[in-house]
Amino acid sequence: MDKRRKEKGTAPFMESLKEKKMNVIIIAAIVVIVIAVIIVAAVFLGKDAKETASDSDTQVSETVSETESVTESYVVPLEEEAYPEIHALIEEYYQALTDGDTEKIKQLSDEVDEETIIYLQKRSGYIEAYQNLVCYTKNGLEENSYVVYASYEIKFKDMDTPVPGVSPYLVYTKEDGSLYIHEGEVDENVNAYLEEISAQDDVVDLMNRVQVEFNEAVVADENLNNYLAQMRENLKVEVGEALAEAESAAAAAQEEADAATVTKAGGEVRATDVVNVRASDSEQAERIGKVQTGEVLKLIESRANGWSKVEYDGKEAFIKSEFLEYLADDTDEKQDEEQQQADAQNENTSSAGEAAASTDLPASGTIKVGDTVNVRESASENADKIGVCYNGDKLEIVMHQADGWTKVKFDGKTGYVKTAVLKVWED
Repeated sequence: MDKRRKEKGTAPFMESLKEKKMNVIIIAAIVVIVIAVIIVAAVFLGKDAKETASDSDTQVSETVSETESVTESYVVPLEEEAYPEIHALIEEYYQALTDGDTEKIKQLSDEVDEETIIYLQKRSGYIEAYQNLVCYTKNGLEENSYVVYASYEIKFKDMDTPVPGVSPYLVYTKEDGSLYIHEGEVDENVNAYLEEISAQDDVVDLMNRVQVEFNEAVVADENLNNYLAQMRENLKVEVGEALAEAESAAAAAQEEADAATVTKAGGEVRATDVVNVRASDSEQAERIGKVQTGEVLKLIESRANGWSKVEYDGKEAFIKSEFLEYLADDTDEKQDEEQQQADAQNENTSSAGEAAASTDLPASGTIKVGDTVNVRESASENADKIGVCYNGDKLEIVMHQADGWTKVKFDGKTGYVKTAVLKVWED
């Protein structure tokens, strides 16, 4: 494997496929007839086709050396329209390019990146039709695979002169026998094979012929040459704007997703330890300060990812939630009390015919409760619920506390129930 192949990775041919879609052999402005070996490099070495004119002598020298390395074992004939099913695939693909039908493009090919999809969609606005399609093929290295050179003319909107072009494709066969265009990576053996056949005489002749036809078209029609140059500049702007819009939409969607994970908003929190304050919800984010134990901050929101957004020095900042305790305000207590009362009234009322409940509670022991009650982790209405004890369920009383709460055992856990709502079931 030569030095350039190592530098480019395992798939310069597949890079070339993307490059060809982005250029369609349209070299706007001043057109120079390029010798065959450079055309081959432009088709199969992707980024090498972007070298400046000042490097052209070096490119010729390098490419000639590669051409001399072609082995007889790789010589396979270039066949014209040998497979009707391949022609049908490419024709359908070009129709999708004309229509800007991105779903169809994805259906007919694999691993198409988002930037290419946006480019093809934007470019479709300039294309009226692909015409005079001819598919030339060579057998691929793998069984039931093909290297396809699609020759065509593009009729651009508002232009009379069609533009000749040629694009290479790697076509594979699915298990069901249908064909698709492969645009992902290939292994080193396939890549070496593609580079070798790109230098064979029949491929070079095809590339030369189309290049000459292209040059003649743009030289004969100055308006076309100007149109192509302007189109390329327009597409740079349009694709850039579309990518920026897509990124903004993705960022907005992420913000919405983050908002959906908020577990608490508003109120105040108090630091339970000395803790760092960071610019975003990540331990790798910039540290912008530190709060001391007991320091109280305004809570903006607590997130399910374990971080809380707080107001710090007049700005939004983030602290790990595990180092904060929420300070409930009167509104929170009132809402929780109202909810508790609603639970007792709406969910815990015994239906007609059921046994009455008694408020005579034993000092300890197991009882059946007469009303559904919430069992909490601690003696506070703001504490997390560890369970719900329903009418007729058993609950072990550990002790009644002076603060109006009863310590109980429920489902093997120690918890607390408000004494005022705890009633005994009477059979």
